[in-house]
Amino acid sequence: MELIVKSGERVERVEISRDGARYRLRLGEREVEVDVRALGPFVRSLLVDGEHHEAAVLRARDGRYRIGWAGRTTEVEVVDPLTHLAEQAHGGALRHGRQSVAAYMPGRVVSIAVEVGQAVEPGQALVVLEAMKMQNEIQADRAGRISAVHVVAGQAVEGGDPLLEIE
Repeated sequence: MELIVKSGERVERVEISRDGARYRLRLGEREVEVDVRALGPFVRSLLVDGEHHEAAVLRARDGRYRIGWAGRTTEVEVVDPLTHLAEQAHGGALRHGRQSVAAYMPGRVVSIAVEVGQAVEPGQALVVLEAMKMQNEIQADRAGRISAVHVVAGQAVEGGDPLLEIE
């Protein structure tokens, strides 16, 4: 299977083959072997080329996933190659508009780094969410302006709850 994975401005073509819980991924010229085990509804244990990692993964919406990894959180979009080509043909117009940023898993809002009306750039810190005793920084995956903030510091959230919106 071949997919396009986008995170901010970065775009990767990924080829995936699967054998049980083990995956072989090719990213450009790099090939890695990944063994995946579920530790809970959102948390995965990953053995990547023999090195252990844990990641929290929550489906955000159509083809988008929130991934917490090594104390950082990012949103990735997974699309098929034909959809990616269509987006390129339209000059990226399909990625504009309002984007809701949601909690990737249950937790507590530690801090909010932005306010309504503020311009943000890809990779800029938006919210720090504490989940499973780890603080994770949720970052903007695209440039825009904060149009709404739905949470306050100290607030408990569930996976999928909206945190803020970017236009």
